[in-house]
Amino acid sequence: MKLKTITLVLFFALLILCKKNATAQITTYNVNQIVTTSSGAFTIDINNDSNDDYTFEILPLSPSSNAAGVVSLGNSQIMDISTFGYPDTLNFGDNVTGPYSSGNAVLGTDVGGGGQFTGAGIKYLGLNIEISGTNHLGWISIEVAATNDTIILHDIGYNTTENDEITAGQTNLSSIHDIALINFDIYPNPCQNLIKFGLSNLNNKVRYSIADLTGKLILNGVYSEHIDVSTLDSGTYIITISEGNKIGVKKFTKN
Repeated sequence: MKLKTITLVLFFALLILCKKNATAQITTYNVNQIVTTSSGAFTIDINNDSNDDYTFEILPLSPSSNAAGVVSLGNSQIMDISTFGYPDTLNFGDNVTGPYSSGNAVLGTDVGGGGQFTGAGIKYLGLNIEISGTNHLGWISIEVAATNDTIILHDIGYNTTENDEITAGQTNLSSIHDIALINFDIYPNPCQNLIKFGLSNLNNKVRYSIADLTGKLILNGVYSEHIDVSTLDSGTYIITISEGNKIGVKKFTKN
């Protein structure tokens, strides 16, 4: 079901991009930050203007429960469709349109089942960023573990034009031909200790994340020659790889 959902998201994203060209000036960059209770909170200045915009943190609620949250700083805000402090996830290609809220927001929590990011894989949080007294729309791609004890911050993008539109995951793309799915093979599959990818036409570093079928994040990193999966329990897993504006999703089995 998770693989089917990801595939549908990518399909509709391609349809959206077919209908319009992205001519706005979008600044994007990799964050590659993991936030846990042991790492402490992570604060980010989106446009490096010496004014912090957001803090991501894990708050222990009890010895066995946590909350993953984000705090808007200054006049920056997040897109909060729910209006109850539990912002909804955005998929690739969704419009960042508001409404927006300030202060504390819960991405995922073990109490009451609140939070839409928990165990949902890579999703987008809409941003309304204050830059030199003006508002700029943006996004950040994140993952929240099913146990709400880990937030992975992947990439950020924002429109350099004040109050100009942006869609989740949008970069300075000129046409649909700039979007591609990664066609790759995993071998051996089923596997025992190591897996490798059959990849072609990729020039940059390939990032990967491995989750179980509940959406719980297990492993992530940058692919080199292989991935050691010897610590995984026997079962079926979903691996997502990304490189630039390309993404690929596969299932594999660990014996």
